[in-house]
Amino acid sequence: MQVFVKIRDQQYGPYTSADLEKLVQSGQFKSDDLVFSEDQQEWIRAEDHTAYQSLFQNESQSEKKRTVFAVGGGKGGVGKTVITASLGVGLASLGKQVVLVDADLGGANLHTCMGILEPKFTFYHFYSLQRDTLEDILLDTPIENLRLISGTCGTLGLANPRYSQKQRFISSLKKINADYLLLDLGAGSSYNVIDFFLAADDRIVVTTPEPMAVQETFNFVKIAIFRALQRLFRDNQTVLSLLDNDMFAEPGRLGTTMQQLLHQVEKADAQAGKQIGEFLDGFRPRLILNMVHDSDEAREGVALKTAVLELLGVQMEFLGVIEYDESVRNSVKELKPFLINDPRSKASRSLAKLISVGLLKKTGWKGFRERRRVIRQVADEAQSYPTNQLKESDVICSVNCFYWGDCDFQNGGYPCPVRHLDPIFKK
Repeated sequence: MQVFVKIRDQQYGPYTSADLEKLVQSGQFKSDDLVFSEDQQEWIRAEDHTAYQSLFQNESQSEKKRTVFAVGGGKGGVGKTVITASLGVGLASLGKQVVLVDADLGGANLHTCMGILEPKFTFYHFYSLQRDTLEDILLDTPIENLRLISGTCGTLGLANPRYSQKQRFISSLKKINADYLLLDLGAGSSYNVIDFFLAADDRIVVTTPEPMAVQETFNFVKIAIFRALQRLFRDNQTVLSLLDNDMFAEPGRLGTTMQQLLHQVEKADAQAGKQIGEFLDGFRPRLILNMVHDSDEAREGVALKTAVLELLGVQMEFLGVIEYDESVRNSVKELKPFLINDPRSKASRSLAKLISVGLLKKTGWKGFRERRRVIRQVADEAQSYPTNQLKESDVICSVNCFYWGDCDFQNGGYPCPVRHLDPIFKK
């Protein structure tokens, strides 16, 4: 049997198994490179193809195991970006190698949250092939062990990459040398957002206790499940027609529960029903409830978890809550992660607990000790964290500015008060 392969997004072949074995031995072909599966009619990771798994049994066991977290949730304004930034800071403070990835490709702002106003490299340089790998566009941050891949704002093409470009992005992410990669996803439930969410090893959804936000989060999880199932059964028209009845139901409504849908699929195709059951058992998103004022609001997280189980047939892990804290808004204005801006604030203590108990699974005394360690380490980092001294803008406010008619900060003849736009004007 011969097969085509992709190495660093370049297609080669066809190769025989003997050819591939030589490439593996020479280090030119690795387990996370791609092979074309004739059965599935798509590119898959070589280690996921049963015919070639044996080739990688002798790969170095010391190779770093990385975990890709995706932070999504559907609704904008629930705090995904500020939480992602502080999660990265917290994990890096424990000595982990962490990379923050702004996966909001057309509306990036994670770099400003880290105090980087003008990134030297962005996803644009990878997208446009000016840089070969994502390693080439990694940016250092003021935090030791924490690096950043910046997205690009205001470029329509980048907001809507082709499927092949998304695959290249996802494949390259899994080659970065790090313990953890944290993907900050954009708002909404577009295919781009959902595909990145599904590609991650660990999927986190963030919401607030407000009913609209909770509903949006439920819908986000539902769409992710159906998107994955549509991909799984794209060649099975019988199953696809059953899925479509619920996938395209009236917005905000579920035609049937997942259990009822599963029974319908089992009647039509027993093997497909088994596959869906296995997928649902393995699909375990995790929940963070943000901006929580009191214990009554915290119960919204439990209610959402219950609804996801009963209606969608999926176990959702409730990682915990982050208390409402005015200091978080202050940190955004200071262009700092809130964990750095005030390591001992209510929100920071909540996040430290979430990291130690929720993510790292430290319980009892070990959990308490790890939580204290996060706060102590971050407090030390905060002492030397640079303060962004935003200089007065060189741009003078004028009727000649093309934003004048829509600007709420008109102050003709004086420096532009929207200082963070200076790089845009200058370019």
